[in-house]
Amino acid sequence: MQNNKWGFGLIVFVILTSLFIFLLVFTRDYSSEPSIVYSVYLDGKNIGTIASKDSFEEFINTKEDELKKKYEVDAVHTPKGVEIKKNLTYNTKVDTDLDVYNKIISNKKFTVNGYEITITDPEEDNKQQKIYVLSKDIFDEAVENTIKAFVDKDQYEKFVSGTQEEIKDLGSIIENIDLEETITYKEALISTDEKIFTDVGELSKYLLYGTLDQQETYQVKADDTIESIANAHKLNVQEFLVANPEFTSENNLLYESQSVVVGLIEPIISVVVDVHSVGEEERDYDTEIQYDSSQYVGYQSVVREGENGLYKVTRKSQYVNGRLISGTVANSTEIKPAVNKVIVKGEKYAPNVADLSYWAWPTEKPYTITTYYEYRWGTFHNAIDIYVGYGSPIYAANNGVVAVAIGGCYAGNTRCNGGRGNYVVINHNAGGYYTMYMHLKDINVSVGQTVARGQKIATMGNSGSVYPIPSSYNPYGGTHLDFSVRMGSPNGSTINPLNLY
Repeated sequence: MQNNKWGFGLIVFVILTSLFIFLLVFTRDYSSEPSIVYSVYLDGKNIGTIASKDSFEEFINTKEDELKKKYEVDAVHTPKGVEIKKNLTYNTKVDTDLDVYNKIISNKKFTVNGYEITITDPEEDNKQQKIYVLSKDIFDEAVENTIKAFVDKDQYEKFVSGTQEEIKDLGSIIENIDLEETITYKEALISTDEKIFTDVGELSKYLLYGTLDQQETYQVKADDTIESIANAHKLNVQEFLVANPEFTSENNLLYESQSVVVGLIEPIISVVVDVHSVGEEERDYDTEIQYDSSQYVGYQSVVREGENGLYKVTRKSQYVNGRLISGTVANSTEIKPAVNKVIVKGEKYAPNVADLSYWAWPTEKPYTITTYYEYRWGTFHNAIDIYVGYGSPIYAANNGVVAVAIGGCYAGNTRCNGGRGNYVVINHNAGGYYTMYMHLKDINVSVGQTVARGQKIATMGNSGSVYPIPSSYNPYGGTHLDFSVRMGSPNGSTINPLNLY
């Protein structure tokens, strides 16, 4: 009997303990009395539960105020389809105001009153660019800024104000300014998730560059010019000036380490400008060739220099974003006729084989032989030195073909071309004769050219190893022709040149 009492007591203990544990667990999530909560719905779908309607509405109002301040507007519209319903529940678990707010805006955004502007490509109707602004004035002003980037400021102001004067003599006027693209405006509720332009400067930059990203920059180096920087970055000068409005001309000075924009400009809109201009234009002269049968082929002489003609030209030109697209000449009046350049060329073919019975003297007369074919200063001088005067003509001693013609030397460079200075060698194609002409000022023939006896081939100078060495005090020092006769090759054995005369 005693055992039954103990068994019954154990059962009661277990039941009471279980009940206590159950109540303990249950009371963690549920209260003995129902609580008032608020269910939030978006388009009929429950997205969360909040503890206080007033607190949540205050939170929403705070977000609205932030957006009003950001966009400087009086009204911000909350997403449509939001409902708040009062409920009684034993479940005390609720969401934070921020959690429910984030669920709302992840599906629907706050909106503001503004304009949706559509820019349609003239060639592709399906290629459109959307721009959102709070006011049409912002867009219109940004467009005007973009136009001014490609149009002279003074001309634009006169065009807009209607104060352009008629062209009386020379000058230009704007006939029309338009945009290639079609632009439409539509009032709309704009989602705050979109990029909404509120600053004219920012929108102007976007319309001009085609991006809001930071443009590529370049640090100016010594000796840089606006033109050289533009060319190096595949820009023309006008595009560089548009990208860097602090410069007004390609002649503006740069300073070292200065930062300039070199990013390519890809405007959203295309500014079309029709210009009527009257200006003076040069017309290139023509070159007239005359032939002289008494002169050998290779002879050339300018008997009259050319002069460009001058015309008064009226043009109709069209520019798109500063680039000339088309231009027509409406009228052209000659002011000064062009004068053709006249060149006389020889047409007489020279024989390339020497007449060994007669050799021409290689310089003008009178001349002075300053050194003969003899020993001099301890070595043998295998040529004769002839002096006439600096720049005097040097002639081919006989018919032949130019085998060597090497220049590039200047007076005072004694080691140039092994001391020979500028020099010419002629192969006379008879008897194995070659003649060499050294220390020249200028060379008037080229390798492979046929020359005739007595034809001018160079001028007398003082290049290479000469004495006295030319200096600033004696620039013509050492002037002479070193004339030698070679046998078999340009560097063959020599004979006394005077033996030929």
